[in-house]
Amino acid sequence: MDFDKLKENNGIYLYQDDSFNTITIRLTFLGDLTNRESAICDLLCHYLAVTNKNFKSDDDIITRSKELYSMDIYFYNKLYSNQKVFGISANMICPETVGDDYYSEAFEFIRQMLLEPDFTNQEMLDYCKRCFISGRRVDLEDNEEYADNMYSSMVLPEENRKYDYSTDMEYISELINSVTLDDIKNEYEKLMKNFYSGFVFGNMPEDKFNEFVSHIGLTKTNRKPNYDRDVKTIEGDMEIEKDCEQSYIFVTYDLDSLTYSQLRVLSKILNSTLGLCYQILREKYGLVYSAEVEIMYYLKKLYFYGEIDQNNKEKFVEVVEEIVEILKDKGLLDRAVEVSKNEIAINEVTVSEDQERIINSLNDYVLGLYEGLNRTEVNREIMKMTGDNLISTTLSLKRKNVFMVRSSEDE
Repeated sequence: MDFDKLKENNGIYLYQDDSFNTITIRLTFLGDLTNRESAICDLLCHYLAVTNKNFKSDDDIITRSKELYSMDIYFYNKLYSNQKVFGISANMICPETVGDDYYSEAFEFIRQMLLEPDFTNQEMLDYCKRCFISGRRVDLEDNEEYADNMYSSMVLPEENRKYDYSTDMEYISELINSVTLDDIKNEYEKLMKNFYSGFVFGNMPEDKFNEFVSHIGLTKTNRKPNYDRDVKTIEGDMEIEKDCEQSYIFVTYDLDSLTYSQLRVLSKILNSTLGLCYQILREKYGLVYSAEVEIMYYLKKLYFYGEIDQNNKEKFVEVVEEIVEILKDKGLLDRAVEVSKNEIAINEVTVSEDQERIINSLNDYVLGLYEGLNRTEVNREIMKMTGDNLISTTLSLKRKNVFMVRSSEDE
């Protein structure tokens, strides 16, 4: 994307684009990362969405949202590397689309929801606790979700990630139930002092953008985000048992830094329907129905993932090594790069720069995470690429760990 188009006002950026009929507003605040603070922030997100000084109930909030052409407001709490970010996201229909200049009403609704919470509603806090605990329990009953949480907590170990990736429902329940109204009020007040950045995307005139920034009245913090891009991965293999029909395996490798263009090509080489995971793990050996590689861009790691029979663990690891050796063979890598470039070129004919991708790029940019180029520049680099551009990274691939959630039901 073209970041030169951005207009900035007190840490909030405007990216004007009249090709979409919606406007997205996102504001981010820097949070802290202890287990308890993460739990409080999770509850705060639920609580702010359902109670407010200006609305008697969550039904009143929904009614007001519908009056503003079903304006969608939600709060989120996300981990970027080892930095917690709290935020509010608002999506509204462009006033030009509906022929109603309701900007001022929309801005006021966002301000009310963000800046005028009611921290006296114990009944609503209890309701949020029940919903959160119930939802987490349902999530962890999904064995794939459980496996992913176990991989994150055990292979990328950090003391402050125990809550986020815990599978211990007793621990989660006790932590959530210990949170008080004073806790969420204090957490909210601390977050509001740490407004970091925001953006507005869509067909909003610059004068309306400046009106919004003034109406919200946030003051940018001097605090800087803290991203650890070198999280240590454990060396030894690990295995745990779970009452599930299939087993789940993660094979983790270190990799050298990649540009965004190289990442796209490597992802295609490994993950597309013509890619190595599909062609070798499934078609050649029949080990999986589906498999994929997740590239942890900022952590300089990748992992091969598959849902397998536990008796195929050693074979899966062996075949992954076969794939890695292909990536180290310059002749084979050259051919894989050419196939991937052709797939990307064909895809570009039918795929435009979609709204979600632009918004994610904007979000990464204002958070100081974005390292890519605009789409045209990325594709220009890709079309020039050969195996030489990837070989230093692929030659450096070194297996760190094999992690498996082993099924107790496999024979």
